[in-house]
Amino acid sequence: MKKFLLVMCVSLLVACGSASTPTDNSGDPAATAAPDAPAATAAPAAQALPPHMANIKGEAFEGDVPVTMKVGETYVFTGDSKGWQVGTQNPELVQVVQGGTQDTYETNPGFTALASGQAIITVTSPTNAILTVMVTIE
Repeated sequence: MKKFLLVMCVSLLVACGSASTPTDNSGDPAATAAPDAPAATAAPAAQALPPHMANIKGEAFEGDVPVTMKVGETYVFTGDSKGWQVGTQNPELVQVVQGGTQDTYETNPGFTALASGQAIITVTSPTNAILTVMVTIE
């Protein structure tokens, strides 16, 4: 029985070893493929678009106001935005995100476009000054 198991293990090792393909350190996947294998095609890399931004300076905007966006794009309030609250009467069109402390870092307030249409975003300062952003989502 031991002899049979030894023969089976050796056979398995030989079979596995003969199926391996040589490696090529060039980094070209086609160079290491079997001769009859189709060439590998690389998938295009995903690209993240930068967010739309408005800088809050004092109690006014500097930047991209009003804005036209595409569904899925993000809008971020920067500058003196700490403590400002973002709101909308159109939650079906935009998802607002309040800024604040997240573990060991500070995030800025903003919103993400969810669906096509027009939305009004209000940004309220800690002293109750209200700024408005008109958004067209395509």
